[in-house]
Amino acid sequence: MFKMPEKIEYALPEQIGEPELFVGRKKEFDYFLGDWYRLVEKNFAQNQAIISRRKKGKTAFLQRLFNILWSAGKEPNEDQVSVIPFYYSIRDKHVSLGYLALDFFTEFVKCYCSYKQRDKDLLYSNIKFKQLEEIINDQPVKAMYATMASYVEEDDWEVMWDIASRAPSTIGRNTGEKIVQIIDEFQNINEYVHDKDKDRLDQMSGTYMQVAEFREAPLIVSGSEVHWLLKIVRSLTGRFQSYPLENLPEDEAKKAIEKYARFMDTTINQETIEKIWELTQGDPLYIKALFLSRYNQAKDYTVDDNIVDVYEKEISEGEISTTWMEYMLNTFDTVNKTNSKRIMLYLFNEGKERTRAEIIHDLKLPYTDQEAEEKLNALIAGDLISQGHSAYDYTITRDKTYELVFRRIYQKEIDHFVPDIKGEIRKVLGKDNYQKGKFTEFLLKERLKKPFTLNEVIETGKALKIIPIDIEERKMIPTGVGKSEIDLYIKAKNGYELYIDIKNTKSRYGKKETDRWLKIADYLRKHKTKALFLVYSENGYTKGTQERLEKNDIQVIKGSEING
Repeated sequence: MFKMPEKIEYALPEQIGEPELFVGRKKEFDYFLGDWYRLVEKNFAQNQAIISRRKKGKTAFLQRLFNILWSAGKEPNEDQVSVIPFYYSIRDKHVSLGYLALDFFTEFVKCYCSYKQRDKDLLYSNIKFKQLEEIINDQPVKAMYATMASYVEEDDWEVMWDIASRAPSTIGRNTGEKIVQIIDEFQNINEYVHDKDKDRLDQMSGTYMQVAEFREAPLIVSGSEVHWLLKIVRSLTGRFQSYPLENLPEDEAKKAIEKYARFMDTTINQETIEKIWELTQGDPLYIKALFLSRYNQAKDYTVDDNIVDVYEKEISEGEISTTWMEYMLNTFDTVNKTNSKRIMLYLFNEGKERTRAEIIHDLKLPYTDQEAEEKLNALIAGDLISQGHSAYDYTITRDKTYELVFRRIYQKEIDHFVPDIKGEIRKVLGKDNYQKGKFTEFLLKERLKKPFTLNEVIETGKALKIIPIDIEERKMIPTGVGKSEIDLYIKAKNGYELYIDIKNTKSRYGKKETDRWLKIADYLRKHKTKALFLVYSENGYTKGTQERLEKNDIQVIKGSEING
């Protein structure tokens, strides 16, 4: 059983910077220092692949896990097996197999000696392979170093890598210790290693078909190129379990918000914390970007406009934009750009899984089923969309920030509509009013989804029978130059289309709202012969508004129909 050290020594410098900024991950630590750790001690731990996109906090979690395990060695327990952590990150740069073997071996020996000698300076010292002999005290490691040195002399890269990749398990078996191998950005192993002829070794992960079987040195690997890593993991049949790293839960996210606010001297209050939680949904990148942004000059997030302005900048040109655009640009360079973007916008708009046939039909794509599958798989490979419940279903993550990054760059190109990014952010920050509006729409939808006559629901109206066959909320429709959002849209069996505007705020429905709705109605009446326009306002209408609406043949829904 693992005993948490009283004090954590930050032997491995953490990428997060200030250690105090690390927050939470209780669920992950409970597992890796709980059940998984006990299985490590019992020589039965399953290798783990931690999966998430970039900047979700994988590296921060893995480096903190390393430092906790390293620090635990300072307080040895006679009945406890030594569990020694080894951290290695495979960089996204081209290297030779010989370089990788030497570097991997050198870093392992440094980690091992640092733990055994309680010397954290060894971890970040610039010790080269030839200098390792000077720091090694343990006989099994000395013998392995001598063997490795002989093959380095012969320049035999393959044997060098064989020795290096097996070093943790070999030492664990010879000493009775357990070595936890933490390998970050594992997907790079098949992309950036080359042989003596400069040919890419795209099957390097095959090393771990056997190495991953050695229980003395279980592996925790991670990767931010989700599809690449999953492909590797699946090829190593049964060797790894996938462990998705999710957003911070609400309580941990709010603590992170408080810590970043203190760190950046930014004024917040309880209401601010709630709003930023709603905005970021606990995504570590979004929280960090909001507070560390160079645009956070006012240092006061108790003012909504400050949050809106900074977040819009981050979505447009800051770290949030850069991170998502890396994924998108890499993918759009390899697949049909126009149709790929249309597919993504379609999935964002639908908000649910769609089958391949539905995507082809609804977008009128010029593809066979096989061609469409290839295009969709390319988007999955780029981590832009996801497989649904079956290989025939597709979906896209319900991440408002991701959606806004995409819409800001591509929506005008696709359907000539320019989204109001700041307006969308304000909508999230005003979630109380937004949720009330959604509940009103729900009540209206429930009331109107069954057949009714108009004079049952409006102040003045005809006994026109409406039999709904389709109801949509937040429907975007063309209204001239751009598009407009309709709160509630009903398509009726007899060809009628009902467009309903809903206002559920403290203010009353007035001139501004009426002008907008009349403009929409005027346009649609030129193109729709059976269009009906209705309005519902929770808190009534300003003087003369209701009369103006009715004069222009816009019907007012009775309040009693919603509130009973």
